Amino acid sequence: MTNASFNDHPAPTSQRESNAADSNAVDASAVDTGAAFESLARARVHDLDDDIDLHTFAAAFNLFRAASQLVQDLESNVHRPLGLSVAGFRILFTVWTLGELQPRQLAQLAGVSRAAISGVLNTLERDGLVERNKVETDGRLVNVRLTPTGAERVEQAYRDQNQRERTLFDALDSSELDHLAMLIRRLLASPGLGA
Repeated sequence: MTNASFNDHPAPTSQRESNAADSNAVDASAVDTGAAFESLARARVHDLDDDIDLHTFAAAFNLFRAASQLVQDLESNVHRPLGLSVAGFRILFTVWTLGELQPRQLAQLAGVSRAAISGVLNTLERDGLVERNKVETDGRLVNVRLTPTGAERVEQAYRDQNQRERTLFDALDSSELDHLAMLIRRLLASPGLGA
């Protein structure tokens, strides 16, 4: 695939056009669509170096924007109304799926930093959603498990989340969703992302 496929978002061809892309020359309120923002960002990164790969730029730019919007939407429409943070939901969902886990395992699997895991677990434990128990063979370690209330909360949260996911992904049919999921799995398994 060549950069020619980006003809609908051409890179600036003159110094004057390049200068028009300067942050001082762009009225952010006029950039009302993701496509316009992507086009301006693409022009800026294109100016950095002739070796910039505009295909990886577009993929990363749009994946990041979609993921950010998805997380923000789910947090405000699903998790917060149920008294959960996104990190709290991910921890509950991981334990619900896999059973008892140690905090370091939870951090890795739920995508929560090891620095943040303790605080999130403290909140979930305070709210009666998880409990920590010492590992019998090594008293320095603890396992985290769901309480019955935690299991009920994560089940309700996922039911609500899946309804919201259906709305958010309505633009894609089931075969497109399967293809998107396959591409993301492939990306997550790549050495670059270290999965």
